[in-house]
Amino acid sequence: MLLALILAAQLDGALVLDGRSGAGGLGAFLTTAGTHARSFSPGAVGGMLREMVGVDLLDEQPQWSLAKHGARTLVISRKSVGLSAPVTNAARARAALKAWLRAAPNDRAGRVSGKTLFTSSGREAAALLKTVARLKPFRASGPAWLWVKGRPPLKDATFKLDASSSGLVARGLVTPLRDAILAGNAPSGCEGAPPGCLRANLGPSGRELLVLAFAHIGLQPPPEGPSLIARLLGIDVQELSDARSLPRALRVTATAEPPGPPGPAVVGQFDLADVDRELARLSPIDAMRGSFVASVYAAHLIYSPLLRNAGPLALTGTPAKNAAEIEIRLPIR
Repeated sequence: MLLALILAAQLDGALVLDGRSGAGGLGAFLTTAGTHARSFSPGAVGGMLREMVGVDLLDEQPQWSLAKHGARTLVISRKSVGLSAPVTNAARARAALKAWLRAAPNDRAGRVSGKTLFTSSGREAAALLKTVARLKPFRASGPAWLWVKGRPPLKDATFKLDASSSGLVARGLVTPLRDAILAGNAPSGCEGAPPGCLRANLGPSGRELLVLAFAHIGLQPPPEGPSLIARLLGIDVQELSDARSLPRALRVTATAEPPGPPGPAVVGQFDLADVDRELARLSPIDAMRGSFVASVYAAHLIYSPLLRNAGPLALTGTPAKNAAEIEIRLPIR
């Protein structure tokens, strides 16, 4: 099974596209995103793919002779990126591969075995190539799938991706290492609490995950109890300087609340346009306070149009046997 092999190989993620048309929805989504930020355009993403694995999966080059049908599997580890894809003409694929390898021989690897192309690049390209060559074909209903390796207390997550020019929807299962992630009904609330709010009824793994998230940001632990509401009320950009300033800048409240009426176990929203309005108050003088705020200011200059035209990001989830069923929605205009 593909996921078992990925886990055994200690990879960090895999994107699987079903056939030549599998990237169509993602390409449409990136086309819209690219009108607001060029680095997200299909051309920019495709160029990055050509560099990393040889093939632009958004607009496949004919010299690779990829088959019309069959899974294209892009795998990612911490140090390398790899690809497996079916081909119709092995000789043509080998010629394209030879040219790609010749351009950067020290950090690229590849081969054509039978009617399958394997490529990889990065610090451990040769090792990853062996792993990619062992992956079994992935078969699933839908144009695109994403697998992500978890960190304790999570094992992994698998999402079906539905993308279009108006947004991206990811639906799938998040699996814990041990205990349940979600339990019961989320409390009522969250109205009028921009730019972000999360209401949840958490199982032991979900509670552990939330505590870790608060600690990573530098916030005080959330209140005890499984049922709670966490609100991001705003961002005080005048508090931003170095990375340690983030907890002071985020105005976050978290309160224990009773479970609400029947419904999802977790509901979250994050208004990217509200975040953009908060960050728009930064000035070049503010950027002189520290490296972290300087990076935030620079990122806002580049991605502000995208933030204004994307979102709100929405999350819902319900308990499932040994897992949590999660849906994430990101509209884009």
